[in-house]
Amino acid sequence: MLNLSQALPNVALQRHSTESSFNISNSVPTVHSEANSHKHDGLRGVLARIGCGQVLLRCGRVVELSPAGRAILERESRANASHETLYGAVKELVSRAGAQFPAGSTSWLATSTKEGFTALINQVANAWSDETIALILLDLDAHPEPSPRTLQRLFGFTAAETQLAIELARGNNLIDIARARRLSRTTVRSQLASLFVKTQTRRQADLIALLGRLAILP
Repeated sequence: MLNLSQALPNVALQRHSTESSFNISNSVPTVHSEANSHKHDGLRGVLARIGCGQVLLRCGRVVELSPAGRAILERESRANASHETLYGAVKELVSRAGAQFPAGSTSWLATSTKEGFTALINQVANAWSDETIALILLDLDAHPEPSPRTLQRLFGFTAAETQLAIELARGNNLIDIARARRLSRTTVRSQLASLFVKTQTRRQADLIALLGRLAILP
């Protein structure tokens, strides 16, 4: 069981790590075929776009971490200066959830750094044959973001329209998008009108909701 009273191991944050996203520790790497590697990369990409990250713990250490999982823990560490390690950030999330996490279990947690909120959604005991604890983190602060290729294949968006759609999905407003891209508001509104036509939506809220649903596609 994850013991919140134990001392923090010295696992420093690595914000610019060049190691494999799922092999940041001394764990033995698993050999995958090229086909399986593509499948795993595709799944990780989907999970990241919907704000879902994975953290694996073993013997009081973070042993595997997805990119989205790392982003959540790093943001938690920045918000709570006392947590200078990956495991320290994990302990903060677990403490807020107020639940037990037995060895061998897989747990789903919904978390918001902005609101200081974490809740246990579901848990499966004995999901692992060893002492591993898996945490699946759903980032409530994230905006589901579709892949550019999916948008272009589904709707025939131009490069400029695709960029606008992605920025809208990220929660940015038209004025900030126009300023960042150094475009006039008229140009951006014209591109938005084209998005409405191609997606058969009429309101910006409907368009953003559609973009969010498409985030699950590769």
